[in-house]
Amino acid sequence: MVSDPLRELARRQAARRALVDRSAGFWVSWFDLDGLSHAWARRLEAAGVGPGDRVAAAEPAGVRFSALLHGCLRLGAALVPISPRAPDAEVERILRDSTPRLLVRDGEVEALAGAVRGAEGDACVIYTSGTTGEAKGVRLTLANQVASARGCAASLDATERDRWLLVLSPHHVAGLSIFMRSVICAQPLVTLARFEEAAVLEALEVEQPTLVSLVPTMVARLLAAGGLQALQRPRAILVGGAAATAEQVMEWAELGLNVCPSYGLTETCSQVATVPPGRALELAGTAGLVGPHASIEIVEGEIVVAGPTVFPGYVNPALQPAPLGGRFATGDLGRLEDGVLTVLGRRDDTISTGGEKVQPEEVERVLSAHRSVRDVAVAGRADPTWGQIVEAWVVADGTSAEQLEAWCGERLSGFKVPRRWHFVTSLPRGESGKLSRRLLAKPDSPDRS
Repeated sequence: MVSDPLRELARRQAARRALVDRSAGFWVSWFDLDGLSHAWARRLEAAGVGPGDRVAAAEPAGVRFSALLHGCLRLGAALVPISPRAPDAEVERILRDSTPRLLVRDGEVEALAGAVRGAEGDACVIYTSGTTGEAKGVRLTLANQVASARGCAASLDATERDRWLLVLSPHHVAGLSIFMRSVICAQPLVTLARFEEAAVLEALEVEQPTLVSLVPTMVARLLAAGGLQALQRPRAILVGGAAATAEQVMEWAELGLNVCPSYGLTETCSQVATVPPGRALELAGTAGLVGPHASIEIVEGEIVVAGPTVFPGYVNPALQPAPLGGRFATGDLGRLEDGVLTVLGRRDDTISTGGEKVQPEEVERVLSAHRSVRDVAVAGRADPTWGQIVEAWVVADGTSAEQLEAWCGERLSGFKVPRRWHFVTSLPRGESGKLSRRLLAKPDSPDRS
């Protein structure tokens, strides 16, 4: 395993441009980044940080975040990234749970009371999106990150000639993993502090990155902003965070976008299955091929992942499901055929209605294909007669519940057709694009049944 990937890379490629921070307006070489990381390590050490400690960071993507990340690694400390836009209550909850020694925000260091040293060997603690419950602090090691980076490179056939554009927040595993794979695989990085269509399109045109990671809603927004030609430039667009429909993938591929849908979790240190470049049309609707860094099996319909990217545990050891013997039961339902993984939905989202089982994702795919539907979510709600009924929350223009019910009736079995419809202006999605089904039943949601 690489013990200090940045230091070793700085020795080999000192003067090569390493990171272009477009939001801050400057770039650094590998030598520069190594020096900044050393300075952060000394600053943190002077503040009492040592092996096993955690350092929380409410910093956007950029040079400072990267230097802070690698400074922590050199001390044997774990970085806990927090969204700079997180509300105070969320920040306080993460700090209580992760018990860091320091909080770094806007470059300033604040000592925290109640620090508790964690397990040595962790490189970072990433909090899940919380779409299926309260967010969990996932401990990830440098070994996890090295295996993930090399697996991603193999899946995308990426080399040192490639360059990443990062528009995802580093407090999510997909964003932080790009910082790590950039150094582990010697792939320069271009960063933006936040996603804004004009800034992303300009970065694609000016910097000409070969690799970019986006969530499906970002792809749609960039296309709506006139970014077709810019999006045709990268040789691979890694699509993750939330599932893209087969129809979306085929549309994007036919437009000349080199989209690579993927599947992964925070607990598996980012993606474990990926559609290789150039195979989007062939594998539309799937999560692609299982990477060389992971082993996947389907146990009673559930996706179980094993391999060197599986996390060692949560910050709170009482949380379930914990990894067992290097195997992690994901809670996702799937199908594996000839090494190709298809994700069918969450086990705990399954709707039981009148003795029949309904996967919300199947109904959502049918509704998404309707020309008037811009976004949709489906969930089960308690019913005294049927146990549960299927309900749909729809963002749509120029259609009615009757029309959508008829559309579904022509394409789904009767028990899968939603019994109740809510027409809303937006759906509760996180920064990664993932849907929070548990927030769908808020009483103030606009409702038209």
